[in-house]
Amino acid sequence: MKPIKQFFPVCLFGLLLLLASCKKWLDVNPTTQVKEGVQFSSKQGYTDALFGIYQNAAKTSGYGRNLTFGLLDILAQRYENKTLSTSLYYKLAHYNYKDADVKALTDAVFTNVYGSVAQANYILKNIDNSGSVLDETSRSIIKGEALGMRGFLHFDLARLFSERYADGANAGTTSIAYMKEFTVKPQTRLSLGAVLDLCEADLKAAEVLLSVNQSIDQISGNQGSTSADLFLQFRQNHLNYWAVKATLARLYLFKGDKVNALKYASDVINSQKFSFVVPSALNVDATALTSDLTFSSEHVFSIYVSGLKVVADDVFKNTTPTGEVSDLWSTRTKLDAMFQASLVGYGTDIRRPGASKNLWSEVTTAIVYTKKYWSDNASNVKQRIIPVIRLAELYYIAAECAPTMDEGIGYLNTVRVNRLIPALAVPATREAFENEILLEYRKEFYAEGQLWFYFKRKNMVNIPDGAANPMVKDNYIFPLPDAELEFGTSGN
Repeated sequence: MKPIKQFFPVCLFGLLLLLASCKKWLDVNPTTQVKEGVQFSSKQGYTDALFGIYQNAAKTSGYGRNLTFGLLDILAQRYENKTLSTSLYYKLAHYNYKDADVKALTDAVFTNVYGSVAQANYILKNIDNSGSVLDETSRSIIKGEALGMRGFLHFDLARLFSERYADGANAGTTSIAYMKEFTVKPQTRLSLGAVLDLCEADLKAAEVLLSVNQSIDQISGNQGSTSADLFLQFRQNHLNYWAVKATLARLYLFKGDKVNALKYASDVINSQKFSFVVPSALNVDATALTSDLTFSSEHVFSIYVSGLKVVADDVFKNTTPTGEVSDLWSTRTKLDAMFQASLVGYGTDIRRPGASKNLWSEVTTAIVYTKKYWSDNASNVKQRIIPVIRLAELYYIAAECAPTMDEGIGYLNTVRVNRLIPALAVPATREAFENEILLEYRKEFYAEGQLWFYFKRKNMVNIPDGAANPMVKDNYIFPLPDAELEFGTSGN
């Protein structure tokens, strides 16, 4: 088979120019065009271009909805609105990727992520010629983040639009193009193994570059800052040094390389840069300045979304018992089952509905919304961020990759105890141990998108509460956009 080539839409250049002149990290108001020479004539120009990567990724077509609490969690069967056959949510829950509305959504993901990749390449095209414009530390950080994001973004594209790696069995299957240049020239689609190798190379290079700045400043500590230079602030909202290591842990786990996955997960855990929330200190009042419903101290990498309130209110708030087609909710019965509320010692789980500090809005027992993204205090930055990598995931990776179940259960129990549920004894079988990890993924990452990636990696045939069980391979693979197939082919 001849290789299929990547179609890189010309319209992305308009996006790049729009993003290239961000004036500040929070609540950006970009201008429409900046000439390349002017853009990179100052440090601020480089940092503005860097912030543009994250600003584009924060759109609803990216991590601001589709790749976190929206599309991916609908596919993972998190919500209840999947009975009306004409609705978009029903079509998504049944993996009807040929439907025009569904295709529009997956196409938008493809375009958004490649747009962010292009912005990274825009920086990388110029960074080595920055001369005296940048000091060495700034150059290393900007180049490291751009390379790291390029690897991070391609990895997510591969996880979405390709087959699972299956311990190398699918390494030779055709995947996506790896865009290493700022260009509209079509690029050959590569094998999944080759794409992952390039992701790894970019992330490893980023790890070296970003090692010049390993500090993490907590989001809560920066809230209200009036500093004009935000370059080294809000590091959790950048693909920082530790976030690169966490992404490498994800990538190695996806490849089945448990030795390296454990190494990188342990690096993040042992850094002690991130800490589990203290339940007694948790504030879940979304109107309060100190509310922290996403557990920001645990964020290894999160995306700042200035307009999150509008999006979240639309899908996670309703005051009537009927719900709406656009809403995303679950039922108390299903949530109680997910959190194993009937088991002794599990009723105190800080993540479950009915906890003393409730993270949920219970309209009725049949309609329960997460409050995770409620943002009812305009000054509370912590409620305008969406977690992309959290500390708990590194413990789950370490648990799965530990050489023995005795060691693995220790990692799993660290999260459980911090969530106020009992520690487990070592399970009798590996299957039982893996099931406990699955249960924790379901409890921990509600409305964050990570459960879908877990299901795909494990090739789960029967998804909990699945509307389309048994699952088949094609349910786990997003179709390439028609434009990609029409304009990017090499003849076959």
